[in-house]
Amino acid sequence: MSNHTDYTFISLAILTFLIITSLSWLTLKTLKEGRKALKEINKPSK
Repeated sequence: MSNHTDYTFISLAILTFLIITSLSWLTLKTLKEGRKALKEINKPSK
């Protein structure tokens, strides 16, 4: 039974790490695109 619990914990830890990493990457990418968009909006038009 202990062996099964170890695999479950490792799987849960890996899954948690992947979810947090993905959400962080998505957030940073969105913020970077948002900054670009704001610079484009604030650029004086010719």
